[in-house]
Amino acid sequence: MDRSARPGSGLSLDRIVRTAITIADEQGLASLSMRRVASALDVGAMSLYRHVPDKGELVDLMVDAAYGEIRYPVPGPDGWRARLELAARQEWAMYRRHLWVLTIVAGTHRPPLGPNVLANIEWVLAAVEGYGLDPDSTMQVYLTVSDYVQGAALYLRTEAEDERRTGVTSRQWWESKGPALARLLDSGRFPELSRFVQASAETGSAAGKNFEFGLQRVLDGLAVFLDGPEAAIGLSKVTKPGPAGMADGEAAVRPASSAAVRTGGETPLTESTAAVLELLGRRWTLELLYLLCQGDARFSDLAGAVPGISRRLLTERLRQLTDAGLLRQQVTAGPPARTTYGLTGRGAGLRGALEQIHAWADTPPGPDDQR
Repeated sequence: MDRSARPGSGLSLDRIVRTAITIADEQGLASLSMRRVASALDVGAMSLYRHVPDKGELVDLMVDAAYGEIRYPVPGPDGWRARLELAARQEWAMYRRHLWVLTIVAGTHRPPLGPNVLANIEWVLAAVEGYGLDPDSTMQVYLTVSDYVQGAALYLRTEAEDERRTGVTSRQWWESKGPALARLLDSGRFPELSRFVQASAETGSAAGKNFEFGLQRVLDGLAVFLDGPEAAIGLSKVTKPGPAGMADGEAAVRPASSAAVRTGGETPLTESTAAVLELLGRRWTLELLYLLCQGDARFSDLAGAVPGISRRLLTERLRQLTDAGLLRQQVTAGPPARTTYGLTGRGAGLRGALEQIHAWADTPPGPDDQR
């Protein structure tokens, strides 16, 4: 009996795509053919065409299936930085499993447009929703992160292809070049490179470590774009990233343990108090709370009343205060729809302290205050 007509073979589009992915994972995309897929499935090559019209369509389905392995939590972590960080690591992990995907998606303006690919883009775009970005700028945020991830993963793909082609691993290649490299470094002409090579030999270098360093620098740059130049103050200065889920990269500059901080007496500064002080210490937070103590206000009113604040940072501060339970939003149906911000009962509890600060600021220094 002809294999293409054999009953009970259980041939399906999903089986075809999964088998093709396995071949590409193990042997590279260049080795993929309809005939090889059919052979792996033990069916006739022509039977595949009942499910997929050609190899190009099959590859598009393979790419979309690979993106479908990415699972994003709902609703996801708070803050644009934590969301973009998660998305980048998910994409990086997918490329490491399926390096051949880069052949299709990297460096092209014509990627496959399957539902899983689009869902990945949609989730990342939603991370910067509400920052007042135009559609092109929003897409550029996604491309900046994704382009970095793809560029980092291309090194891995190239190395895998070289090893498959030559049979020589990266370690073996570097060991073969070691004597010649040592002679050049011993000449004294390359002191910085010499220090780097020595340090790498002692500590080792890993693709994951290099990826994390670059990812944090990309996110630091986006922090300046999204939150304004003031975000450059306090950005992480070490390669170790802050804990996942912390927005704005602020975790990198926090004390190691707020519970261990004492005020000079026996009463410790509790974690809840430290968290509130940190929130209130963020630039323009107290100004916004003081203005809202005077009454509810629209976004445009607040933007005009706080000189120098960007729309992006204003959006982020309002979101942080809302998440902390200090603000409430009220949306009035349009057209146009209008959003008004006001203090919650918890937020109103700060009114007395803010009014005291206002009164204190307007009090001139007395004789005892002069030095």
